[in-house]
Amino acid sequence: MNKLSLLLVFALVTSAGAGYHFYDSRQQLAERLDTVVGSEIDVGFAQFMSLHHDQAIVMSQLMLEPQPSALKRFASSISNAQLAELGQMRGWLHLWEKPTLPTSRSMGWMLLGDEPPDDELKAYLLDCESSETGMPGLATIEQLNELRRMQGQARDRRFLEMMLAHHEGGLPMARFAQRNARVPAVRQLASRIILAQSEEITSIRMMLKMLDGQEAAQLENRQ
Repeated sequence: MNKLSLLLVFALVTSAGAGYHFYDSRQQLAERLDTVVGSEIDVGFAQFMSLHHDQAIVMSQLMLEPQPSALKRFASSISNAQLAELGQMRGWLHLWEKPTLPTSRSMGWMLLGDEPPDDELKAYLLDCESSETGMPGLATIEQLNELRRMQGQARDRRFLEMMLAHHEGGLPMARFAQRNARVPAVRQLASRIILAQSEEITSIRMMLKMLDGQEAAQLENRQ
């Protein structure tokens, strides 16, 4: 759907909601359309967070394979939530006629905010540039294959460690979009991601502490 088609659709929707009063000028409609057509920030966030979600879903589904794990319910929750969010972001990208995944590793869209980048954002972007995968916390193919081969408690621990790094690496991107995205629905999704993943980070840290306690008890029993 091109911009003219979107403009016509948006004109019909807004006029219908106003009782069929065609008072808006083309300029006003074009300005309102800016809230429907994604800016570079909206597009960049949708593309890079889609890539990020893809990997969280892969990691979570690895934990759902038929070998015992106490983390299956937790992994299923992450997979289901992120699949729904991924569908939403890819729907936007389809509407905006943009590729579903980024065409380069550049995170330059994060330099387009309303305020100049602060030290924290600059550090994050430098970490992105130096990361083997293009984003901090994004696992390599080797790490994913290692997780696939592992079993038992060691596998549970590695999943939690990888998901912790993954979530922490994605939060700066979501915080930036929450503040700077043009489309309200994008800002709202970024807010939900921040809330959900912050809660999951807290849960992961608690689960890692529980694993530490179990491993310490096992070691003591062997002695």
